[in-house]
Amino acid sequence: MLGLEAEFELVPHVPPITDIPEAELGRPWDDDLAQAFELAESLARHRRADPRDLADRFVRWSRKNGRGMGSQTRKAIRLFEKGFAPLDAGRMVWEQSVGQAAGNGGIMRVAPVGLAFHDNPEALAKAARDATAITHYDPRCTQGALAVAAAVASLLNGGPALEAALAAVRALPQPEPEVVQAIAASPRRALDDIPIRAGNGIGYTVTCTSAAFWAVAQKAPLEQTLLAVVNAAGDADTNGAVAGALLGARDGMEAIPERWLVRIRDRAKLAAVALELLKR
Repeated sequence: MLGLEAEFELVPHVPPITDIPEAELGRPWDDDLAQAFELAESLARHRRADPRDLADRFVRWSRKNGRGMGSQTRKAIRLFEKGFAPLDAGRMVWEQSVGQAAGNGGIMRVAPVGLAFHDNPEALAKAARDATAITHYDPRCTQGALAVAAAVASLLNGGPALEAALAAVRALPQPEPEVVQAIAASPRRALDDIPIRAGNGIGYTVTCTSAAFWAVAQKAPLEQTLLAVVNAAGDADTNGAVAGALLGARDGMEAIPERWLVRIRDRAKLAAVALELLKR
């Protein structure tokens, strides 16, 4: 939500973003937050990523408002409504693109998997894939999501982010080189070296992966780092959502400025489901 004002801009935002707009208190959550919440509630209820339940939740959300919904998610939801099995729907959307569709709509919602399975790497890997592939089937999407979930889990346990993410992806039968490189190179890159504003980089899951792991590799405080990500523009709200998930897992709730928290609608619901996942 922090980056909504800079979403899809092709130049760094001017004047720089420093806050969540006050108007957000009167608006429905954007797709990043809404889908993450639906996933979190589903995980809390079923103790696993249930593709059918998650698909049904996304259908209901899309009918209620669907704010900010991306094209891949919209296409998958239409197939859910026609009765296709969720994972089949995700695969069909991907195949219709001739294997090219690799948007960031899956990675943006996956952080709750890291909370729910912070002590179970095998369950985490399956849940990350299932929660992502129903709309974003491409292996770059599912593996980037796995990397984020594994990093969240490791950070919550006091461990490293990059090493955990790389280990999780490299343990797969066919690690995607782009995903591995995005994570491994992040500590050495400058933010300007990531194609955040490039035409083919905006909305691309590997760009989002790069930005998130760049952020968590920085030693600067959460606020400073996250503002750098969203002010870089491009798909600013999603890049910020994923980077913020890693930074929040690293630095804790107390690192998030209160002036941001007070502008998040129904934040008590978010906190409650997060605590439920951590206690499970």
